[in-house]
Amino acid sequence: MTASRARKCEYGEAGKYISMKGADGKNPDVSINRDAVKKDLMFAGYNLLVTSEIKMKEQDMYDTYRCLWCIEESFRIMKSDLDARPVFLQKEECIKGHFLICYIAVLLERLFQFKVLENRYLATVIFEFIKGFKPTKTDARYINTTKYTDFIDALSGILNLPLTNYYLTQRQVKGIQDYKL
Repeated sequence: MTASRARKCEYGEAGKYISMKGADGKNPDVSINRDAVKKDLMFAGYNLLVTSEIKMKEQDMYDTYRCLWCIEESFRIMKSDLDARPVFLQKEECIKGHFLICYIAVLLERLFQFKVLENRYLATVIFEFIKGFKPTKTDARYINTTKYTDFIDALSGILNLPLTNYYLTQRQVKGIQDYKL
């Protein structure tokens, strides 16, 4: 294995900060490439946008890029959080209906994320809550078997709902289901 492939294989992306010296290949001398670390630290925290738009103001370029990033993130949400693909449907109208439902779900989640939660929480965290909220019915009441997270605690306070209660009444569950913003 060449030194560069060994670095990549053993150290992953951090391999660019590793220097390997040694002719025998079996016991190379491994050290940190401090020049590479120093060079990357000089630019840490900066973003570089390359564009052909020369008449656009800097803030407009940044805002446009950010909007494009949000669109790309919405498609990622659809693929990963909503499991929109693969589609096991045959008829064209069923496939279109499937993706329409996914688009509407992402739209509603994004409105909730930006307007209600003021973009303080990631979409993945919101979908983890949606998928994981499980009040389980017993004879007299419900037991909230949802895994506790800081997000659920904060959401309970924001919406004034009993999302962190271990025991829930039928009325509380109905109130959670029927909650309107």
